[in-house]
Amino acid sequence: MKACSVRLCLVPLAIGLAALAGCGGSSGGGKVKEHAHARAIASLYFSATSALGGPPANEAAFKEQIANVKPDLSILDVGSIDELFVSDRDGQPLVINYGPAAKANGGIVVYEQTGKDGIRFVGNTSGQVQEADAALFAKLVPKPAAP
Repeated sequence: MKACSVRLCLVPLAIGLAALAGCGGSSGGGKVKEHAHARAIASLYFSATSALGGPPANEAAFKEQIANVKPDLSILDVGSIDELFVSDRDGQPLVINYGPAAKANGGIVVYEQTGKDGIRFVGNTSGQVQEADAALFAKLVPKPAAP
């Protein structure tokens, strides 16, 4: 690891996953809000960037870093890391910008391909996720990846 100990790199991840656990959901079973996958990916990306000394180069490197951290996936109601990479709203793979692509898109690291009801969740390098309609999405992600 570069520039940070494992303990310090896990702090943002722990905070992010704890916040997810506190998100309200339906009263049946404590399921977290629909943007949990996008938020988890943004938080894990932030953590991986800290641990690696830069953004993960590709999906394989990102998944390897997530596996090293061993997050409690049950909090997010998923059985595997691969399930996190799929939007829990539109069922499509999340678009993730690796390496220099995140900088090229203004720090946006994850977003939904379609979203729901004209709204997509968009996450940035600091781990924050926001809702974006078509106009805001066009401003936030000027060069969307081809699906």
